[in-house]
Amino acid sequence: MSKKNISRRDFLKGAAVTAMSAAALGVLPTAATAEQAASYTPGTYTAVVKGYGSFIKATLTFSESAITECVIDASGETPSIGGVAADEIAKLVMENQSADVVSSASAAITVPAVKKAVNNCIAQAMGLAAALNENVEEDEGDDWLGAAPVIAAEKIASVQNTDLLIVGAGNGGMMAAATAADAGVDFIVCEQNAVMGDTRHWIGAVDTDVQKAAGIEVKKDRLLNELARYASNKVDMEVIKAWMNNSAEMVSYLESLGFKAEVHIAPESHVGGNNMEYYVPSIWHTLNLPEGTEAADRHAFLEQYIGEKGYKIQYSMTLVELCQNENGDVNGAIFTDANGAYVQINAKNVILATGGYPGNPKMIKALAPIVTECVTANSYYAPNTGRGIRAGIWAGAKMDSSCAPMVFDRGVVAPGVKAGYVEDANGNLVFPGTMSQLIIGTQPYLKVNKEGKRFANESVPYDFMNYAASLQTDGVYAAILPGNVTDDILAYDQYGCAQIAVNIAQGNGIIPMLEGMIEDGLVFKADTIEELAEKMGLPADTLAATVARYNELAQKGVDEDYGKEAYRLRPITQAPFYGYFMGGSLLCTCDGLRINDKCQVYDTNHKTIGGLYAIGNCSGSFFSGNYPEFFVGVAVGRTMTQGRLAVKAILENA
Repeated sequence: MSKKNISRRDFLKGAAVTAMSAAALGVLPTAATAEQAASYTPGTYTAVVKGYGSFIKATLTFSESAITECVIDASGETPSIGGVAADEIAKLVMENQSADVVSSASAAITVPAVKKAVNNCIAQAMGLAAALNENVEEDEGDDWLGAAPVIAAEKIASVQNTDLLIVGAGNGGMMAAATAADAGVDFIVCEQNAVMGDTRHWIGAVDTDVQKAAGIEVKKDRLLNELARYASNKVDMEVIKAWMNNSAEMVSYLESLGFKAEVHIAPESHVGGNNMEYYVPSIWHTLNLPEGTEAADRHAFLEQYIGEKGYKIQYSMTLVELCQNENGDVNGAIFTDANGAYVQINAKNVILATGGYPGNPKMIKALAPIVTECVTANSYYAPNTGRGIRAGIWAGAKMDSSCAPMVFDRGVVAPGVKAGYVEDANGNLVFPGTMSQLIIGTQPYLKVNKEGKRFANESVPYDFMNYAASLQTDGVYAAILPGNVTDDILAYDQYGCAQIAVNIAQGNGIIPMLEGMIEDGLVFKADTIEELAEKMGLPADTLAATVARYNELAQKGVDEDYGKEAYRLRPITQAPFYGYFMGGSLLCTCDGLRINDKCQVYDTNHKTIGGLYAIGNCSGSFFSGNYPEFFVGVAVGRTMTQGRLAVKAILENA
């Protein structure tokens, strides 16, 4: 919230409108928040909001003075997490006659989403808000972009004024907020969720103090050209250089706040698949929280940090559109609050830090069709539906012409499941997988198609395997593991987040993990390859021949078929054997609005749009086609660096 939060009420008349203004600020005079009983218009009201991996529908029925029924449909959420939370909250709402309840569930995104939907139904029954429907599939028909909404002035419940508006409280938005707070800028941070976004811990940075102290050199010229080559040069190299040349300062800044930076070094000889002949810097960074802090993670710490300087985040603020003056300069934005009321925030500059569009099937199908051919699960950023990107395009911005999905090879599925979207019980498009992150999926053991045949070099970056599988039957593939798979994983010598599997192996946790998934019908175990094939529905003779050929190549120490490194050719001879099917897990998208090295957004004529900046995954010009996993944490490192660069550019232009 800005230090100078100003409400405009000159067009508001009467007590009913005053109550609407209260609703816009998230203060509902329900039975739980007011001494007198609430007054409702009897009837049944519904609201649809975005949850973790699906749309959640709340249906509440009211008498004149009470909530008589509360039904929460969260059938698309994880049953054991989000489903439990929805059932619990529905009971609590009835008991307390309010959404202001405390849930014991651990569903960090589902819980506030359910409360948001319930609050909107209450606001409808009180005549304070219109029905909330965040289902972009239903609202936008076949057009992923749609037309810019037209919000009449009389529908605006409240207005705020500030110098800088930051839309999104994730990795980039919080860095921008901290930078602005240090400079004493009058700013507002708006976050669409009721909780802060995930803190990512692997950070890509170059030439940091800890890196230099470790005696590690990153060849910036090679890295620059490697990232461009990875993207077929569909990037702005100046934007990449801006990250490389300023990422060390970003890390130093966090160190000045008390964070302890650590550099992690991977063995030079075993990095990312040497036969691929890419330049692979063998480092990545993490940032440990300052000693003595009670903050749970970096974002929570930065929220406390800006809070001590007089700022706070406005949650449950969903971006509707950007505001522009007669010259086309962006000068604010319109949001809906937790109750569906419109809030306008006027600002001299706007930074979009809204993430990509992994939670918008319309955009995925139109802009990143490769995802529908190889992905079985959505993880981490399902609430991000491309609102910032769409709002930017409506304001005249140019978007990248090619997609850049971040797909990890960890979406385990049951036999018969195909890649791509399916409809849930409410007709919403979702991915079919029930497990989004089987961390050992990244390991380079034998992988075959549904015909039981090997089809690629398994020693490739995360998305490469999934993209190769998009050319195979159903877009999925099977992993075949020997009983000594723990030894294999230790020998594969992977790094980055794939190192988590190594840590599990060191703790002898691989086999227990696999055994625990057998009952769920996701992992299969057998004493022979033929028996394993039968259980998985694979051609037994073909799979046996494939395994025999693989073992022959391992014995030779040369992969004559696909060129995998010798040390990653591990024989499959020790029973029992394990197998499972796998597709891709979509983490996020990295293509967005085109920007320059100062994070200013370009229009369709390659001119910057006044007052508009974009950072992180809603910005473009940095990735194309895929995510370059060869440099660990480059996406979040880019995002955090851009958070500081955007604010510095604004200060320079002030």
